Amino acid sequence: MAFRSEILIKLDKKGRVLLPAAFRDELPPDDRGAFVLYHSPNVPGVVNGNSRFGFDAMLDRLRVEALGPKGSLKVALDDEAFDPAGYLSASARTIAMEPDGRFSLPAEFAQALDVEGSVMLVGKGDKFQMWNPARWQARRDGDREKMAAFVRGLGGGDA
Repeated sequence: MAFRSEILIKLDKKGRVLLPAAFRDELPPDDRGAFVLYHSPNVPGVVNGNSRFGFDAMLDRLRVEALGPKGSLKVALDDEAFDPAGYLSASARTIAMEPDGRFSLPAEFAQALDVEGSVMLVGKGDKFQMWNPARWQARRDGDREKMAAFVRGLGGGDA
């Protein structure tokens, strides 16, 4: 599974979004009727998406890496322990898709994105993101500069 590309999607008259075939095809075959949306844990105004299987696998990895085996048990037993996976799960929503890939964007995500008629879908490999198009362009411009600096730093002996 590898979500790729940047695709500007206009909302239809009913306010629905289309998950393009290029993204739907990356969902596991038995998981193509729905997917998961959740708020970015560190970038306001960004909504992440993943297959249900991919989201659950990410939560499992997060629990093991952030808490360790005993930490996972502590979180299961201690209602006051911080559980980063639980934090992400609490605001995550399973989103059903129509056969053509259209889905209704829940109001909480539309508000976070500040939707004004379109959203930018951005492939990020193991997940995809939804951005306000203007915010994405600003981010993209900043990332382009960071990528150029990164590539220049790879020089390693060319003289």
